[in-house]
Amino acid sequence: MLATHASPALCETPPESLHSVLSASDLVVFGDAKHGAAERVRFFSSDAFFAAMHNSGVRHLAIEMPRVLGRQAMGVETDADIEAFASDVIRSGRWHFTDPESPGTRSHDTQYLVASSLGRQVLLAKKYGINPIFYDFNNPLGNFRTHNDPVYRCLANLSTVTWIKYALNDQVSKATRDAAIMRERFSHDDEMAAYIEREMVADTKGKLVVIAGYAHTVMPGGLAERLEARLGRPAMITAVFKDEHENRSFHDFLWQQATLIQINLTRAPHAHFVIDNGIMRQEERPGRFAAIDGTALRNMPALCFQWAQLN
Repeated sequence: MLATHASPALCETPPESLHSVLSASDLVVFGDAKHGAAERVRFFSSDAFFAAMHNSGVRHLAIEMPRVLGRQAMGVETDADIEAFASDVIRSGRWHFTDPESPGTRSHDTQYLVASSLGRQVLLAKKYGINPIFYDFNNPLGNFRTHNDPVYRCLANLSTVTWIKYALNDQVSKATRDAAIMRERFSHDDEMAAYIEREMVADTKGKLVVIAGYAHTVMPGGLAERLEARLGRPAMITAVFKDEHENRSFHDFLWQQATLIQINLTRAPHAHFVIDNGIMRQEERPGRFAAIDGTALRNMPALCFQWAQLN
C-alpha cells in the first residue's frame, strides 16, 4: 500500500512520494490528466523527476511524443542544444502543441515550452542513464492502413465530392467527427505498445516508466493494458495533477470526456500525485469511477447506414 507523503519543492530534491510509486512496480504509467498543461510539461522534464526515476532503478522512459521529433531531439547534448532544437521546431512550423488551459491558441510560449522540455528530457535521460523512447505516431492518425472505429471508418471512406454533394457537414457535427478521430487514435494503442516493447531492445527486464495521456492509461485495450499483456507486468497507474483544485475536479472532468468522446474510463488509477505540493495519495474509492463509461452514447450517423446500403 502506498503511503501518503508531503515533500519539498520539486526543484530542490526528488519527493519521497515519487520514489514510493516508482518502486511499486516494474511498469509505472503516469496519466497526464489534461494533456499539455504547462505545469505537467515542466514536471515531466524536471531534474527531480529524472533523479527520482534514477534512484528507483528506472531503465526506460516512454514519452508520448512524435517519433521523428524524438529522433531529432536525441542530438541534444548541452543546454545550448536545447535552445537550438526548440528554435528549429518552432521555425519549421510543422508541430502544433496546445495548452488545454488556453484552447484554440497557438502561442510562441507554448511551442517553446513543449519543444525545450522535450530537449531537456533527452539531456536528463543521458545524464541519468535512462533510455528515452518516443512512441507517438508522427501525425494524429499515424497513416493507419486499417480503420477500427466504425464511425471513423465510414467517414474516412467518404470522398470530398460526396461530402459536398450531400451537404454532410450539416448532417454530421464536428463533435461527432472529432470523437471518431479520437476513438480511432485510441484503437491503435497496441501498435504503440509494440513499438515501446521493441525499443526496450534486449533489456526488457529493466523498469519502464510511461508518460501518457490519461485515457491511454485506463481505457480497455488502451496503452497500459496492452503493455501489461506484452511485458507480463501489472501497471502501476498514477494520475498526475498540477494542484489540489484540479485533483478535486478530476471526476467531473473524466465524465465530461467520457461522454464527449463516448469512451470507457471506468478503470481507476492506483494513486494521485499533485505536483505543487508533492503529495501522493492512494486511490481510496475506486468504485466512484464505475459510472464513467460513455460508450452507450455512441451512435452511427444515419448517413453511414445509408452509404453502406449503396455500397
